[in-house]
Amino acid sequence: MDKFRRARVVALQTLYSYELNSGQDIPEEMIRERVKNDEESIRYARRLVLGVPLHQKEIDEKIESSLRNWRLNRLAATDRNILRVGVYELMFSDEPVAIIINEAIEIAKEYGDKKSGGFVNAVLDNIRKKIEEERASRNATKGEDEESDLIETDDYSNGIASDGSEAREISEKNEESEA
Repeated sequence: MDKFRRARVVALQTLYSYELNSGQDIPEEMIRERVKNDEESIRYARRLVLGVPLHQKEIDEKIESSLRNWRLNRLAATDRNILRVGVYELMFSDEPVAIIINEAIEIAKEYGDKKSGGFVNAVLDNIRKKIEEERASRNATKGEDEESDLIETDDYSNGIASDGSEAREISEKNEESEA
């Protein structure tokens, strides 16, 4: 069992409850109590509980685009929230992908119906592939941008730009515009 299993389960329970009773506050004491006062797991559960709603539109779009012959709102609330937690982790966590998906499958088997584990596996694996493709595409584009920056920088002789300012100033401006 992963060290954050309890945090994921508590996040699932909290998000499930929040979905049924929207507008309620995040039950900080419930998180602390159910995660057994383990500070690292409490932080992780809180991160999931706050992060999923913050990015829910983007998360739901990724889930919806990976469903075949289903709509997100027709899924069981448990499966929907397990997927949301899993997608959030795939997008924003440093946890290994295999652990994220395996934990979601195991939680789905425990809290969903008999088909939930396979369903969650298929959807998260599809989303994982899409996220990896997006990252690879971004990295390829980033590499091209860095290469063009090098070409522009090489156009300066002895670090002096054609207007007499130092190339360092131009480089700083380029960094600011990228940020």
